[in-house]
Amino acid sequence: MAPTAPAETRHRLSVRILVVLASILAFLAIFTSWIDRQALDTNEWVGTSGKLLQDRAISDAVATYSVDQLYADVDVAAQLRERLPQPLQPLSAPVAAGIRQFATQAAKEAFQSPRVQQAWKDANRVAHRELVSILKGSNQYVSSENGRVVLALRPIILQLADRIGLKKPASQNLPADVGTLEIADSKQLDAARTVVKIVEGLAWIFTFGSLALFGAAAYLARGRRWIVSLGYGLGLVAAGLAAIAVRAALKPLLVDSLAKTEDAKVPAQHAWDIGTSLLQSIATTVVVYGVLFVVAAFLASPSDRAVAVRRALAPALRERQALVWSLFGAAVLIALIISPPAGTRQLVLTVLLIALAGTGLELLRRKTEREFPGAKRGDWLREMRRRARQSTAEAGRRIGSAVRELTDDDRDPDDAKLDRLERLGELKEKGVLTAAEFREEKRRILGG
Repeated sequence: MAPTAPAETRHRLSVRILVVLASILAFLAIFTSWIDRQALDTNEWVGTSGKLLQDRAISDAVATYSVDQLYADVDVAAQLRERLPQPLQPLSAPVAAGIRQFATQAAKEAFQSPRVQQAWKDANRVAHRELVSILKGSNQYVSSENGRVVLALRPIILQLADRIGLKKPASQNLPADVGTLEIADSKQLDAARTVVKIVEGLAWIFTFGSLALFGAAAYLARGRRWIVSLGYGLGLVAAGLAAIAVRAALKPLLVDSLAKTEDAKVPAQHAWDIGTSLLQSIATTVVVYGVLFVVAAFLASPSDRAVAVRRALAPALRERQALVWSLFGAAVLIALIISPPAGTRQLVLTVLLIALAGTGLELLRRKTEREFPGAKRGDWLREMRRRARQSTAEAGRRIGSAVRELTDDDRDPDDAKLDRLERLGELKEKGVLTAAEFREEKRRILGG
């Protein structure tokens, strides 16, 4: 025998499960998207590394490291001894120590200069492009066999040496690999390539799987799709807030594990904040999307306020369709300018969301046309005025009723007066009576 229950009742459990799974996939998509973009997008990587160097605590730590590398490979005291006159040569060691302090301070200031920061970005760009090309198998010059991906700080160290007058001896004595930070070696590349493929694949699966599950739930919930939109919107908000909470919870754990000394904790904390700023941005965007889904669900709901909003929008949606769609297009254009899609996945996701928003707007237009075919501009304002008058009249009736209760009490005169005054004070505190009304009623009660 065929089921006779409505579709929204038959599939209620399935719809709930689909919405919950869609929200979980959205949570996972936040992290896979962050890893994919942060680790594999060169522009994102360079932008983040630039922000790292602009941070004073981090740049000071890098500056100190660079000066240490310079002094480790160049005998500054010997260089000074050769240049100083014979009587002053014994002072070469203390002078070198003093220059080291000066060089450290000069390096800290230099790392805040546009020239050094650009050199830092260039070094990161070269290293990251090389790493990504190797991981994706598109590098023709570096193989995974005996391959090393490095971040070379030698040009920056030479710039610092130039600032303290040691560029020539530094360029002659510094080894080619000074200041070289190894990012990956050949033993790690095969495993890294596998991880890259998994992360890229999961980012696609989680992102579009979440939308697909939402679409399936909406299809099954015919007649109550606004509830699905509400549930998915709340799920997106929860996913975004949960990702932000995870970021905050992991910060002290990772900082403590990476920073071996107390001095290193502040730079490590700043590095975490900057390095995970993209995660924060993605999670916040998901929260915004969730709020938009909740707003859309409210507009489609049968609540009195939603009906009033649809009644107010009906004339414009029916008579000014060109203006409505122009405003929609302008809003989409502004959103794309403020936050342009980064990569193919983001572009596809953006197109789908724009199409979904446009479909929702068209469904809202048709719904208002069915509900309020004769609605005219100004109807909502007249309705608000009518409700305001009703509220005022109702408030007047409540005040009159309260006053009558106070005056009709037939108990003992003294007790009745006391009770009336207490109730009168309560009415004043609740705002039912004005100060003038309170004084007038109090005078009347006390006067008998």
